[in-house]
This record gives sequence, structure tokens and C-alpha cells, in this order.
Amino acid sequence: MNKRFPSFTIITLSICLVIIGIAFVPLLPVKLNSSRTLPEITVSYSMTGASGRVIESEVTSKLEAMFARIKGVKSIESSSYSTRRNSYIRLKFDKWVNMDIARFEVSNAVRQAWPELPAGLSYPVIYAKNAETESSDRIPFLTYTINASQPPYQIQQYAENNIRPELASIEGVNMIEISGASPMEWVLEYDSRQLETLGLSPSDITSAVSAFTRKEHLGMGTEITDSGDFLTVRMAIVPEKKFDLADISSIPVKMVGGRIITLDKLVTVRHSESKPTSYYRINGLNTVYMRVYAENSANQIKLGAQVREAMERLKEAMPPGYETSLSYDATEYINAELNKIYFRSGLTIAILLLFVLVVSGSFRYLAMITFSMIANLAIGAILYYFAGVEIHLFSLAGLTISLGLIMDNTIVMADHLKHRRNFRVFLAILAATLTTISAIVVVFFLPEEVRISLEDFSMIIIINLAVSLFTALFLVPALMDKLGIFDEKKLRLPIKKHLPAFIINSPLRGKRRIAYFNRFFSAQMRFIYRFRVPAVILMVLAFGLPVFKLPEKIKGEGFWAEKYNATLGSQYYKEKIKPIADKALGGTLRLFADKVSKGSYGGERGETTLNIYASMPSGTTLEQMNAVIMKMESYLTGFPEIRQFQTNVSPQSASIRIYFTKDAERSSFPYMLKDNAVSKAVELGGASWGVYGVGDGFNNNVSESAGNITVTFNGYNYDQLWAIAEQFKEKLLTNQRIKEVNISSERSWTKNDYSEYFFGLDNLELVRARMTPSNLLSSVTSMLGSANIASVQGESYMEQVRIESKQGRAYDVWNLNNTVQHMDSIRYKMASFATIEKGQAPQSVRKTDQQYNLILQYDYIGSPQSGEKILKQYIEEFKETIPVGYTIKNDRNYWNWNESAGQYLVLGLIAVIIFFLCSILFNSLKQPVAVIMVIPISLIGLFATFYLFDIRVDQGCFAAMILLSGITVNASIYILNDYNNLRKTCRMSRMDTYKKAFNSKITSIMLTILSTILGFVPFIIGTKEAFWYPLAIGTIGGLLMSLVGIYFFLPVFMGIGREHGQNTHGGKKHRFRHLLSWFCKKTSTISARVRRGGKTAEGTTA
Repeated sequence: MNKRFPSFTIITLSICLVIIGIAFVPLLPVKLNSSRTLPEITVSYSMTGASGRVIESEVTSKLEAMFARIKGVKSIESSSYSTRRNSYIRLKFDKWVNMDIARFEVSNAVRQAWPELPAGLSYPVIYAKNAETESSDRIPFLTYTINASQPPYQIQQYAENNIRPELASIEGVNMIEISGASPMEWVLEYDSRQLETLGLSPSDITSAVSAFTRKEHLGMGTEITDSGDFLTVRMAIVPEKKFDLADISSIPVKMVGGRIITLDKLVTVRHSESKPTSYYRINGLNTVYMRVYAENSANQIKLGAQVREAMERLKEAMPPGYETSLSYDATEYINAELNKIYFRSGLTIAILLLFVLVVSGSFRYLAMITFSMIANLAIGAILYYFAGVEIHLFSLAGLTISLGLIMDNTIVMADHLKHRRNFRVFLAILAATLTTISAIVVVFFLPEEVRISLEDFSMIIIINLAVSLFTALFLVPALMDKLGIFDEKKLRLPIKKHLPAFIINSPLRGKRRIAYFNRFFSAQMRFIYRFRVPAVILMVLAFGLPVFKLPEKIKGEGFWAEKYNATLGSQYYKEKIKPIADKALGGTLRLFADKVSKGSYGGERGETTLNIYASMPSGTTLEQMNAVIMKMESYLTGFPEIRQFQTNVSPQSASIRIYFTKDAERSSFPYMLKDNAVSKAVELGGASWGVYGVGDGFNNNVSESAGNITVTFNGYNYDQLWAIAEQFKEKLLTNQRIKEVNISSERSWTKNDYSEYFFGLDNLELVRARMTPSNLLSSVTSMLGSANIASVQGESYMEQVRIESKQGRAYDVWNLNNTVQHMDSIRYKMASFATIEKGQAPQSVRKTDQQYNLILQYDYIGSPQSGEKILKQYIEEFKETIPVGYTIKNDRNYWNWNESAGQYLVLGLIAVIIFFLCSILFNSLKQPVAVIMVIPISLIGLFATFYLFDIRVDQGCFAAMILLSGITVNASIYILNDYNNLRKTCRMSRMDTYKKAFNSKITSIMLTILSTILGFVPFIIGTKEAFWYPLAIGTIGGLLMSLVGIYFFLPVFMGIGREHGQNTHGGKKHRFRHLLSWFCKKTSTISARVRRGGKTAEGTTA
């Protein structure tokens, strides 16, 4: 067929590309979820015992100043928490920034700032945010437990020295975390009363220990070796010897009364494990855990096999008594999910090929389709590799979906070549493929959180469709030529002899059937066109008008607001007319929007898990929280259906994630366990419990509401900003309808129970006593202080040296107020200069672009309109009093926010793209409109399908809408392209031309639609999975409904159906011409009859 490129050459080249593509398949990264990250980096850190204000001033502000210099930073957000929860700084970058370079620069900035940061701060952890999880590179894919008869810290030390280096050397391993044992530390306990008697302070001890353990880098120097060479060496001041209990007697602190006081006279020393700040357990057992993290680009299945093999080698070299076990292996689930996807893909291919064989009745045609599909996928694999596409659950599903789409192009091209023997249909295939690609490309314009998870899914479909154009243009004709498919009589299956006799002998067989269909089709088109206005109205009403979304009232003043409120907002309309109008005009859109439930099916993007959460009030210790959660762990150990449960415990909160065995996961056990866990939580009490994961969630938290109305304050000085918020709070409380106002750093549904002790200083008394606030602070620090003051080298890692006061564990507020203190010659009590009160305080300090944020929340007793009006008035009055650089605004829409329909506007963008593509193809502005009108008709099918089958709406529904917008117009493009080609070559009426185009393409259209539907069938078999089930069922419903649009409404929008199908333009002028022509024809016919009648009469008379 292709004279320019011989068929043999094309087939040989395709075979070479298939072999190359198969070789590229093992090189593609395979993992559970996409590792693509947002242009966002988070730096996390913690500082035990420090308040949010201290962490913000000593850590966050310094790091933010360093990060602000990095090129490409778009915004900086930070939260410094007062509790043991990690504080963080979130950096958002421009899209063009290379995130690997940005991460390196952030890491470098942290290293530069580290020497200036306070002791006791954990080293900041840097990670990139992922669309699927909080951090893809912070989720382990393998977890090992290590047990031995030795103390936990010794086990951890062995793992650090012998296991970590071996596993870290494996290519693809990003990080290894070993936890479970608290690190060893040196505790120096002093008596504040003794220090006071000697005239010393804790800072004297800190200085002495720091001088003894100091390690300072001096610079680089040059050393001359024995051979005369110059060797560059690093010069540093290091401790003379290792810090030990025996050394403290040689550490001088200060000279008092002519006598040197050494450290052993002031402190008692103990070397012990540090107090844990959190617990992590598997199946309720305390042990040492090793978590292995994979790099983003790693093939986790292959990497997991390498790590397991290395661990088997390490087991053989372990000392007696050491045991390791694999407690969590994400690759097992990855393999299971991939096998399920492989099964679906294989089932899809089998269904499609069987469908082709049944329809074509030719094994040669089947061989052509099969090889075309293999070549398409193999060539696509080459492009996947160079495009950086990852193979995971989403991308494999995209591969499965694209099988039906690429087969469509092959079928249309083969059918056209067989009957027309030309390539004119390729322009239609190109346009149809571009419309589908344009619909998929819109994914790249969605919000980044949605786009990243669907990027590989979209890329695979786009690549496969693009490759299918080349296979349809070059490979399909070559295969048809060499396989002899152009000869229709060769190698066809003898299907006819197996058909029933009433079908073989039917009067509607063969060409007679086509004639009957054309006669009926012509009458139908004339009928619908005659009643085209009612038909279009019926279509519009079936789709629906969004009258049910009209607001009850329009706020504000003005002509249009008053008219609306007097008509559509009136009580009569809402009670009498609205219920009927909504049902009559809402159509399937109303059923979809109001009757279909929102949410996801269980098991979205992961295996079925049950999550149990517990929380306790502010001030709860880790031991108290741990005691409560251990009771729930003890209960869970009695279920053999539980494969594993992982527990995380921190002060005030804890969580348990439960994994089930394969058999239990597919049974009703997760739902039964959820009910039992709820009952056990209610029985245990002692905490606020939440149980989620399967079925309806449970939560017994009865916290008081913080308020529905929020006001945001921003400024660059925290103390002044707090004072401004307090002033506005006092102003609000003057209104009798506002009873309580809460100030915090972040919005919250519940009232914050976090509190701190505040010192109310009496400045007048301090001046009289010749004291300063810093003197009081030193006194409090001496009595209650506890801080890390140095780091010393342990056996395998650095150990902290911490000082603490003996009185810190015994003193309470009364002791602090009434204990007599000494400063020089002054004796005083704290109560003489300050009052100590406990009050509510923000749990964190939040900043946006280095600007402090405070949130004021309250409830208004009365109508929302009245509350908003009063707040607006207060804000306008208050703005005049606040200084420059501070802002106040009302966040009135925060709590009334509903899911935005803005993302559905991309469907309009798809329609615009399709319009311009079709305009170029058809050289018309009218025909693209007819093509686009099929899209809302297909959406009617989607809406009705979701309503009738009670399918939940999630992102899969939105993806189905995008896909339908791209593929339902293809059939119209094929018909209209053939229609335009026939009009250029045939002199027939418009209706006859349209019928011929319709008849020639309807078979291939039905085949392509059925092949696409069959491609989605594996997704609706078995478990109703989130995203994929709504995507499949919605696309199938829309495709079936699109047949109605193609058959009934496409001729109407094309203007096919006028009498005799001759007129190409409307208007009174042309209708008059048509009437005049008809009148002339009738007149000439009557005249001819009269003349014939006259001649007959004359003949008779003669």
C-alpha cells in the first residue's frame, strides 16, 4: 500500500524496535506509588522542653533567614510547637526550580546554621513532600526487628556498626533508621541550694564542662612528611581525654574563698539511658527496629530482593543470641497489586483480541491487531524510559485503559483501508487522537496535588496514543499488505453456517437490510429535525439546569439583589415553585449533585488498614499516654487475623495501625474488628478515641468548639501582634452577643486546652529592690533548670551531657513562690516581685513569609448576617488604630467552604481545544459545534449511571469526565470527515451523503466503542476500588449514552433532515425560493397533464 516505504522494511524496523523496547522494560522504576514531589521542601526539628516562643526565636528565625537567600523560594511557612511535636519550616519553590539542587542548598544552609543553634535541638531533617503521602522518602519499604539478650542500646550499637554500613552501600537505599533504644547520656545533678550558698550558678557548671569537652576547628595546616612531601591536615582543639566518671574530680569550676571547687563537689553523675520522647512498637513489643528507605528512582521490588539477600548474609555473621526478622515488607503488597494490574491488563488484552476475532472472523486480522498492539507498547516502553515515567499502580492502570484506545486507531485505519484503499481517514484519526490527548493534557493544568499523582497515568496514555498514530499510518498498512487482509475472501471463519436458520433466511439480510435501515434512518432524521426545538429542549432538560444551586438570598444592596430576593429569593418561590422547578429543570445533573454520595471506596491506594487514635489533654506525660494505649494493644493481640499492628506513642496522642492477613482482608473481619475496637475504646475510657479505616468512622471527642467566626492578624513583632489581638478581643467582648473569644496561632475546630504559667512582674518592687527580670529568670533557672550543655564521644555515637536541678523534681508553684532566694546580699521570695498564674497560650508560633500569624475565633449569638455586619464594622474601626505593617482581615468563608467546582471548568477548556482542532480539520465553524454537543449527552449517561447504581463520587469520576470529553467526540469526527470527503467527490443530497458516511463508519465506530468498553470491564470486576471503579463505570455509561447523541442528535446539529436534504442555508429568503420552485414544478406538472388531457380528448372526438 505504501509505495514510499516498502512493507517489508516497515515490518523489519518494527520488529527491531519491539526487541529494543522489551530490553528497556527492566530498566523502568517499579514502585507502589509515584515518587514525584511537589516543589516543596519541609525541614523538621524538635527541642524537648522548649516553648514555641523559644524555638521560634532561637531556631526557626535563624533558619528562615538562611533559607530566604535560596534562589527560587516562593514562600516560607513555619510552625514552632511548644509540645514535643516536631516544629517545621515549609519552603515552596517556583515550578522551574530543580528540586535536587534546592534540596542540596537547603541542606547546606542547615549545616552552616547548625553551630549557632542551641544545644538540645535535634538535627533538622529535610524531606520533599509527595502527593500520595506526607513524604515519599520518609516512608520505609522494609522494617526489620533485631532481638538479643543484651540491653537495647547495645543491640542498637551493634546494628549501627555492623548492619547499617552494609545496607547503606546498596545502590538505591536512601536512608536507614535504627530506633527502639534510648541513647545513653551523662546526667549531672546539682543542688541549687548548695550553689546558692557557694555563690555559684548553673552557668558556672556549664562553662566548666564546655571547656573540658570543647572541640573547635582551627583551620587547615601543612605537614611535611618524612619523604619531604607536603600533606594538608585539619587542625582542631579536642578534649585531652574521654569524658568519664573518674574525670569530673579534675574539672575545676570556680575559685571560692581561695579554694578551687571541682565538679565532683557540686554534682552527682550518672550514665544512663535518656528518657524516651516517644515509643514505636510492632505487635506491642519493645525491641530495636531498623527501617530501610528507598530512593525515589529505585525499583523497590528489585531493591527489596537485594536488601533481603544482604540481611541473610549478615545473619550468618551475627554473634550468638542475635536474631532478626522482617516485620514489614511493602514489596509484598506492591507485588500483589502489580499482579492484580497484570491480571487486569492480560484480561483486557484477551477480551479485546477475542472480540476482534469474533467480529472479523479472520486469524490474519487478529494477528495484525496483536502485533500492532505489541509494537505500540514496546515502542512506548522506550519513550517511557526517556520521559522518566515510573511504573506504579496509576501508570499501570493508564496502560490498561490505553489498550482499548490504541486499538481504536488500528481498527478504524484497517477498516477504511479495506473498503476505500486510501489514507484519507488518517486526518480524522489524527484529529480524534489529538482531541483525546488534549483532554488528557488538561491533567497537567490541575492543582499540583492532583496533577502529580496522575502525571504518569496521563503520560502513558499520551505516549501510547502518539505511537498508535505511527503504527496506524505505517505498520497497519504494511501488515495488511503482507498478511493478505485486503483479500476479504481469504481465511475467514465459517461463522455463517453456525447461525440459526431464521437469521440466514431473514428478509433483512444483506443489502436489503441496509436499504430498510436507510429508509428508516431518513424518516427518523426528518422527524427529529422537524421537531428539533422540542428535541433540543428535551436534551437540555435531561442534562439539567443548575437552578437547584441558586442561593436562597443574595447578600448586599442594589437593584439586582433586591429583584432577586423579591422573586427567586421570596418565601413563595421557595415553598411553592422551587421544589417543582428543581425536579423539572434539574435533570440528571441534580440527581448527580444532590443524590449521589461523595467519598471514596475502601482500600484507596493501599491495603486495607484499621487506624485507632487516642488523645489526652494538654500536660499528659508520655508514661500516662503509653499506659492507656498498652491496654488497647493487649486487646488486639488476641486476634490471629491481625498480621501486624504498629503503635506510635507520644505525649498527648497515640495511634495504632492494624494490618490484616490476606484471608481476613477479603472477609468481613475488618468491619467486625472496627466495631469491637469501638466498644473496647468506650470501655477503656481515659482518653478521646477515634477509629477509622473501614465503615463509618468513630470519634468520642467532646471538646468545646473554638468558634465559627475567625479573624486573622498578621505582623512582624509577635508581642505587639498579640497585644493588638488582645485589644480587638476586648472590643468584641463589649458586644453582649459575644461571650468568649479565643486567640491561637492556627485555626481549630475545638478549643485549645494548652496552657502555660505566666509571670506577672511588679516592676515597681523590682526597682526598689534593685533587681531586674533577668535576676528572677536566673533564680528560676537555677531551681528548676534542665538543659543539654555538651556532647561527648561515646562508644559508637555522640552522647549528651545534661545538667538538672535536684529541686526541679520536687518543687511546685508554692515552693517557687515562697522559697527564700539569695542574690548577693539580698534575700527575697518570688511572691514579692511576681505572681505566677496558669493561663491559655498558643501551642505554636506560626509564620508566613517571616510574618507572624494569630487567629481569633468566637461564636456570635444571632443571625450570621447580623454577626458579619457587626464584625465588618468593628474591623473598619479597628484598622484605623493599628500601626503600619500589621493587618487584620475576616476569614468569614473558612468554615462555610464547600468543595469547589472550579476543577470542572477544565471540561470547558477541553471543549475549546476540541473546537479549534475540529475547525482546522473541517475548515468550518459549524461542524465543530455539532461535534462538541455530544460531550454533554455523554455526561447525561455518566450522571444517570452514578445515580442508578449508587456509585460514590471521587477523583475517578472527574477523570471519567475528562476521558469522555476526549473520546466521545471521536465517532462524530470520523463520520463528519467521511461526510466532507464524500461531498467533494459525490453529487448527492446532504442526507444521502450523510447516510453513506454514517453507514461506512458506524461499524468501525461500534467496534471502537465496544473495544473501549471491554477495556474497562476488568476494573468493574471484583472489589469496588477507589478511583478505578468510578472511572470505569462512569466511562462505560458515558460511552453508551454517546451512541444516542451520535445517532439521534448529531444529524440535528448538522442540519440534516430538511425536506429532500438539498438546502444548505436557512432563512426566509431560501424558504421562499424553495416554495417558489415547488410551485413552478407543480404548475408545469398540471400544464403537462392538461395538455395530455386535451390531446386525448381530441383523439377521442376524432
